[in-house]
Amino acid sequence: MPTQGSMTPLSPSAGSLPGRWLGSVISRCTKAHYPEVACDGQSYRRQVSSFKIVKKYLHKRLALALGGQGALVRQHVPPGSRVLWLFTGKRNFGDANLELSGRALLKGRGVRIDLLTLPNLHALFKEDDVFENVFQDVREVRPGDYDFILLSEYNHRSIRLKRRFFRCLPFACLFGYFDGPARNQSCFSHAAINDIFRLQLTSEQVLAAAKPYLCTSEATKASVASLIPQEPYVTVSIGGIDPFRSYRHWPEFLRLLDECDSAGVPKTVVLVGSDNGLDMLEKIQAEHYPRLRVRSLIGQLSILQTREVIAQARAFVGCDGGLMHVAHSTGTRSVSLFAVTEPWQYWLTERCGSLPIQSGSDVSAIEPVRILESLQEIGSAAVPA
Repeated sequence: MPTQGSMTPLSPSAGSLPGRWLGSVISRCTKAHYPEVACDGQSYRRQVSSFKIVKKYLHKRLALALGGQGALVRQHVPPGSRVLWLFTGKRNFGDANLELSGRALLKGRGVRIDLLTLPNLHALFKEDDVFENVFQDVREVRPGDYDFILLSEYNHRSIRLKRRFFRCLPFACLFGYFDGPARNQSCFSHAAINDIFRLQLTSEQVLAAAKPYLCTSEATKASVASLIPQEPYVTVSIGGIDPFRSYRHWPEFLRLLDECDSAGVPKTVVLVGSDNGLDMLEKIQAEHYPRLRVRSLIGQLSILQTREVIAQARAFVGCDGGLMHVAHSTGTRSVSLFAVTEPWQYWLTERCGSLPIQSGSDVSAIEPVRILESLQEIGSAAVPA
């Protein structure tokens, strides 16, 4: 007989009715259900108990049921619908960029779709060419203009918005009850959009299209035209919030770049990033690089202006983070640095045109010479826009 310490909750026989129900719930919450989406549900299951997974699932089901939303769930968006996408969960630029990237598949298909998102994300999507309108406050939205609501996920903020302001409209959820496991978010977004809008693309076509997607207006492009070097240059993203994913050896890398004689590596570097890169900038400016021209735009640009600077560069180098994903929405080749906790296959697609360097620890364990070698490898080749 099992001892008390070895007993685990929610472990009925797999063949019993409760066991089949449990298996179905676990599957819905931990499997991407699209063959083209890399997903590590097994590792997640080893770390998180069945009880916690089922508890979270039931909370979401209850929140939908109490608001009378259960009967309004649809598997697909009816053709001709005027759609409002609610993206009000994750606040950071990187996740938002990836999880909304599948909308690129709707471009040119006559789908009328708007976005309601968080105020800090408005700047990321305000110049979009797929969303007709991008709202940052529900008070800007006229619910009567829409036939259908699209949720990214069943988070409590989105469910509350749906119940309060769009109570009677049918809706679909991009990722359903899936929550937790590492997965390739861009591939997942593209696969789910293909499914929900019935675009009938093959898995191969979805994979070929998947990458982050952002747009910049002609006005934004013009606003940075005077900042773009006339000669070929490399953009390097410095700074970061998480020390584990923030590279500490940029001065050493720039010294190697200064000494490099490779014809395919530019001698002009443009530093990009937010104010959290100012400390690193001070360290870089304290160094002397005889043959390298280093220009700083740290803390001077909007996110979309930064995208345009990256888009005009010969290459981009940076750590896993928001600007890396912004870079991957352009046609610029890149070298991407990943800590051991962030396997690169869950963040990159082939179309990103990026050469990953996976650390066995934090990103600062990556030797500067490896970054230079990768930069030399990508050379001046470009990826399709």
